Parts: sequence; structure tokens; C-alpha cells
Amino acid sequence: MIDKLEVSASALWLTPKAQGIVRIGFADDGRELLGPVRKITWQVTTGRVHMGTPFLIVSGAHEELTLHFPFAGRIVRINEGLADHPEWLNNRNDDLDWMVDLVDE
Repeated sequence: MIDKLEVSASALWLTPKAQGIVRIGFADDGRELLGPVRKITWQVTTGRVHMGTPFLIVSGAHEELTLHFPFAGRIVRINEGLADHPEWLNNRNDDLDWMVDLVDE
């Protein structure tokens, strides 16, 4: 299992949303590292989080990666569909491969 902050950061994309909310998704670097995603395991789904808090373990055909929050904030929403459809992380599609909406407080 890979559990390094720098690897986690390169596996994420960030997109600003309305009113200080940032959407965090799975980037191409993560897909290349893991291969096809087979399973996800949420580590945290609500509340305030600190920078570096692990929030998701993504298991692929080649490797498993723990993803960490790149900044502190409060979870506004998670992509609950990923639990049933981890394959959504296999292709770049901002409507499907996002993970968390986080507000910087």
C-alpha cells in the first residue's frame, strides 16, 4: 500500500466550486499508478478534517493508494456513488470521478 502525502497529492485534481467549496477528484497520475480501480474504502465522510487526514483508500489492479486531504476544511459532500461504482475512477469525467466537496474554513 502506498501511503505517502506527495503521491496522494499528485493523484488528485482540485476544482473551485461556488462559495469557497473545492471539489477533489481522481487525477490521471492516480490512474496510471493503480491501474483499473477495483474497490474504494472511505476513511472519513463527514465533519472537519485537517490537512493530511486520510479520506479514501483506492485499490487498483497494480497497487493500493491512501488519499489524503491537501488542505484543512469541512466535508460538504462526498460522491456516495463511488462505493457501488469504483470503476468511475478509471476515466476522466469530472461528473463521475470526483470524491469530495470540501469547504475551506
